[in-house]
Amino acid sequence: MKTNIALLIILSFQMANIFANPVIERIYVQTDKQLYLSGEPALMKFFTTDSEQIPLVFSKIAYAELVRDTVALLQIKVELTNGTGAGRMLLPADLPTGYYRLIAYTRYMRNEGADVFFEKNIAVLNTFQSGYSPEVTQTPNPELGTRNPKPETRNPEPGTLNPELETNQPIYPTRTRGELTLSGLPENIHTLSVSIAGKDCIPVSESSIALFQKNQTKKADGNVINADDMEFLPEYEGHIVTGKFIDNQSGNPIASNPASLSAGLSFPSTDGIRFFSGRKTETEDVHFYTSNISGANEIATVVFRTDDRYRVDIQSPFVSRYAPQMMPALQVDSAHYDHLLDRSVALQLFRYFSDDPSEIPAISNPLFKMKPSNNYPLDDYTRFTTMRQIFTEFITGARFRRNADGKQELSVFNKRGDVFEYGNMPLVLVDGVPVTDHDLVYNYDPLTVEHINIYYGPCKFGSFQFDGIVELITYRRLHADLNLNRSTQVVSYEGPQLPYHLHIPDHPQEENFQDRTPDGRHTLLWMPDLKTDGQTSIHLPFSTSDLTGEFQATVEGITKDGAFIFATVPFHVE
Repeated sequence: MKTNIALLIILSFQMANIFANPVIERIYVQTDKQLYLSGEPALMKFFTTDSEQIPLVFSKIAYAELVRDTVALLQIKVELTNGTGAGRMLLPADLPTGYYRLIAYTRYMRNEGADVFFEKNIAVLNTFQSGYSPEVTQTPNPELGTRNPKPETRNPEPGTLNPELETNQPIYPTRTRGELTLSGLPENIHTLSVSIAGKDCIPVSESSIALFQKNQTKKADGNVINADDMEFLPEYEGHIVTGKFIDNQSGNPIASNPASLSAGLSFPSTDGIRFFSGRKTETEDVHFYTSNISGANEIATVVFRTDDRYRVDIQSPFVSRYAPQMMPALQVDSAHYDHLLDRSVALQLFRYFSDDPSEIPAISNPLFKMKPSNNYPLDDYTRFTTMRQIFTEFITGARFRRNADGKQELSVFNKRGDVFEYGNMPLVLVDGVPVTDHDLVYNYDPLTVEHINIYYGPCKFGSFQFDGIVELITYRRLHADLNLNRSTQVVSYEGPQLPYHLHIPDHPQEENFQDRTPDGRHTLLWMPDLKTDGQTSIHLPFSTSDLTGEFQATVEGITKDGAFIFATVPFHVE
């Protein structure tokens, strides 16, 4: 708990340094390909740099939005470690055909405006739409049907390092092991990623490196971030969840934050306590400075008052709306129709048969790791039918008492000096959900509760100090039948994604003709954070799928001194 005080001190020093020496942050995004089918996942790699293209370790969260016209249709948050991260955006099966804008930024970059955000186009084809048919163009692709393309390495932009990238053969059968050889690598690599995917059959966008370098020259307000005008604090410790105080009587945000209002946020969990105190801002918002919340799917907000007049509504951390931009019409050569149809069928079969462990949501570690002062597995005791009996008969250090208003209140042992005495303000949780009305716990069915944890006070969470904690864990861990008052809300919330790793089936040669499970992978390899350990030459194995046609391997990265790395090579599968 002392770490909360140390953290605040560290944050204060860091903020003072930011204001004295403003940081300019930029973000780069690589995708596994640029042409997707509706229903496919778009795999992304992020890294941040400063305005001089030097890798920057600053923000811990990256945001990406898929925009059509002016509105974001899909949004993800990605956790960054040492300035890099990888994410996954699953495109819905009903996403219409067309070009889309993929926009990425950090919270801190929003202080300069959307002009400095990273942006590139991606194309989406919806083969599920009724009457789908690619628009015929007059000029067929002259490369279509090429069986033995020559390996090529192109330099998209001046100053880019181009290592040699080659495959061990130009043509592969389906379900065959292949090998990439990457040589001539610099030793001072900051981050490097490798992807192998089917080659795009239509032009989509210029290279990500060119887009990024153009973006480096963009300035908003002279690239000077004034501390007095900083609306969006940087997320250099973890995700900042923003809420607004709402008057339950009017349903509107309150005009000013009364000094008596304080709020908390918790992530209901089956293991450990994850609770964060709110800090009110000058813009009438409340900020929750969280950490280790990746994979959480529920959050509970609470306003600590004796009544239920106010609540906290969580605000979206995304920009969501952008200035309009003209997009070209998506035209597909009719010669590609059969290939796209095969790819669509393979996608449906692969998603049906695949057992991708990355689909399982990640669970974060608990923030509060202190052992309870007393733990009571209720099955080890006489199963009483009321909470009053349980707390009276065998729970030590916590008790119910009736206040002047006739309501039940819980109090917990709180250490003052060398003496323990009952405190007046405990934190009460049911499956991680804060409960301010202790009558709800007093009348709760104890037969649904598996165990009760008692933490003696004082217990400090950020700016909050509680006189102990009472934690009830139910058998189902669903805080069921908990009739919360209007000051507490439990809502779904998608935390930042942990790094995504592509699930790749193993196809040993001897099993190729025995395994009848379809393998419809269009992306054969995705390594968003390839570790070279200073080696200048590495070999990477990969496996082809059931899809045939032309594929392309791509390597992208950046060195510690800001030089981009890029190489690509095509090969054929038949």
